[in-house]
Amino acid sequence: MNIILMGTPHHANIGDLAIAYSEEKMIKELFPNKKLYIMQEEKLDVCAKKVKNYIKNDDIILLHGGGNIGDTYVTPEKGRRTVISTFPENKIIIFPQTAYFESEEELNTSKKIYNAHKHLIIMAREKMSYEFMKKHFYNAKIYLTPDIVMSLKETSSEQRNDILLMFRRDKEKTLGNDITASIIKYVKGHFDSYKISDMNIGTKPVNNISEKLRKEILENKFKELQKAKLVITDRLHGMIFSAITETPCVVFDSLTHKIVKSYDWLKNLGYIQMCDNINNLEECIKKAINSKPYIYNNEFAKKIIRDILIKEIGDEN
Repeated sequence: MNIILMGTPHHANIGDLAIAYSEEKMIKELFPNKKLYIMQEEKLDVCAKKVKNYIKNDDIILLHGGGNIGDTYVTPEKGRRTVISTFPENKIIIFPQTAYFESEEELNTSKKIYNAHKHLIIMAREKMSYEFMKKHFYNAKIYLTPDIVMSLKETSSEQRNDILLMFRRDKEKTLGNDITASIIKYVKGHFDSYKISDMNIGTKPVNNISEKLRKEILENKFKELQKAKLVITDRLHGMIFSAITETPCVVFDSLTHKIVKSYDWLKNLGYIQMCDNINNLEECIKKAINSKPYIYNNEFAKKIIRDILIKEIGDEN
């Protein structure tokens, strides 16, 4: 039996790179004696066509996690459907995902394909997606788990100085420019310095990110947060990176429910504050910064996901 991880990204989203890094790390730690094949490919349907004739029925297929079960990003959803349809006899495990459909037609298409598979397992990374999947993907086995990046711990003794601002600039953005301008104005008036950053490498597409380059990108981003005294963001992995680097964070919601519901896993961390209104910004900042000590324990996330993988793939120990 081999393990095939499909759909790991080579694009510029650092959150996705962290998900892929976490997936590979956990698989290699849990199953050192099993052969792992990693297919770094944007389009899952291309992955399926490339390996269709090489995968045996007892091989385990793992699909990259994230926030794209749905029609916000329909290309990966269509690719996932192709993989599920192409390998009806294989056990297929989807790493922690958020589900969000606006189109009933797209949902019905996914339901038909997902429910036709006999060995489909999906990890839902927050409770709303879990309930949604249980209702619509009723023939699949659904588990509730954290985002797999929560299984990391990236702490440091760096000197913390800057306020780090990380806001979305894509279709998931819901904070208006007037709101972000107000946040920047507040930060300018109350702190010595701030830095505008992002969870993307750049605006241009990036292809064929090697394992070495991915590690370098993640280390640089972790170090950036480790040097910050506060992060203000509307990005899910801005919040999660803050948690695992023990950096105070104020987070605003974005288009889907993935942030506010994923926050449930972290709400016991006083240094991570969910802010539902710009008028509460000052209060949220004070709560985040003053909630000492900043301590993150990643064992809860590691245990939940590791136990599922061991149960579904087998224990080598």
